[in-house]
Amino acid sequence: MKKTLLLTLAAGLVSTTPLLADVDLYITGSTAFRAQAHDACLGLFASTPAKQYDTAKLIGGDGTTANSNPVWTFSGTPIASLQGNISGNLIIHADFTGSVQGMQAVQNGIKIYFLTTSGIVTSNTATIAFSDAGSESTSYPVDNSTYSQENVAVQPFVMVKSMSSNPAMTNITNVTWEQFKELIPTGRLPLSAWTHKPTDTNWVYMINRTKDSGSRRCAFGYAQDGYNQGATIWNYDVTNNVFYKATGTVNGPTGGTGIAVVGAPGVNNANVSSLWGAGYVGGGDIKNVMKIVNSNDLCISYLSLADAKGINSAVNYSQVLPLNGVWPTGEGAAIASHGTTGTTNDFSPITAGFYGMWGYEVLVYPLVNPSTLHGDQNLSVAQLGNQTTPGTILGALDATDPTVNGSIAQQISISKPTGATTMILPDMLSNRGSVGGTISPF
Repeated sequence: MKKTLLLTLAAGLVSTTPLLADVDLYITGSTAFRAQAHDACLGLFASTPAKQYDTAKLIGGDGTTANSNPVWTFSGTPIASLQGNISGNLIIHADFTGSVQGMQAVQNGIKIYFLTTSGIVTSNTATIAFSDAGSESTSYPVDNSTYSQENVAVQPFVMVKSMSSNPAMTNITNVTWEQFKELIPTGRLPLSAWTHKPTDTNWVYMINRTKDSGSRRCAFGYAQDGYNQGATIWNYDVTNNVFYKATGTVNGPTGGTGIAVVGAPGVNNANVSSLWGAGYVGGGDIKNVMKIVNSNDLCISYLSLADAKGINSAVNYSQVLPLNGVWPTGEGAAIASHGTTGTTNDFSPITAGFYGMWGYEVLVYPLVNPSTLHGDQNLSVAQLGNQTTPGTILGALDATDPTVNGSIAQQISISKPTGATTMILPDMLSNRGSVGGTISPF
């Protein structure tokens, strides 16, 4: 009798005790914004989470256990403000494949690769996607009945030149809007475009990203070109140290004659250039080309400030160029030494509207339960939320107030003493209604 009673009481305890439910968030999208997203996500945990990085480069990681790696997974107890909605662990999986590809993957339910908490590669649909460019400027505008997007920060881009040992590179000290506009369809300009000497016939190439890049969308928007603007893509053969027109369909890790896609492509992009076109997959792939000290590596490109730092061995911004004579920060030419001295935190040329190559970093997210959209999602819209809903994941992560714990804005503010590479929205004194659109005061 006593045994039966004890079993009955035990069963009652089991049936009434709530189970702790873990919640998985799958992030994809912008490679340029990966460092900010990585560091902000760390702030969503009550203590240092368990971490997994793609150190073996199985998916496309850079082999590090740092914010430059585009593939990682964090798991642990969420911060107090989220615990009302999340009873178990928060598990965040990230694979930053590119802005446009990320928005497409989220809205079309395309499975991409992530790491489990054990470091095993698995495929899953993505919950949310960061993008350097608004979805309306691409072929994947949000379906407002099911998805939405919100601005979370401002992402600047800078022109950079390679570490080429060719003395001709000393003549490239600025890039004009006209030069940039012409570089898109041709992919290269003679050195005489800078020196105005007909005898300077060396070609200067522009290294370009694939079409799923938000950085490319912002750069092309700056030139008033649309998403489907034609472009001639030249890649660099790192073995033979020559540029070649990217006409092939096979991707490679570094480059080579005929290779179209250089870098580790995302799922459904392997060995295929028909959807996203030729070019380099990530900013880090371009950075690797810019680092080469060879007289033939005569090139310029556009990168986020985070990727532009460290093209040289001194890990500073020595290779950044002004655009139309305007530097991206108030330091002017002194930005070159940042990394050892100086600061990049005076973004007044951008915030005041004088420097135009920037975009709003946006987040595309579902308005309905992700778990009803895709069977491999386990969180609800009440847990995900948006940036104006406290107590939700996005209410913390996307909050524009830098005092909100776990927010991107807080992470950017914390990084200012060592050099922030993006801006919080409250700092902007100017506005633009579309990618590459006219800049006007608020």
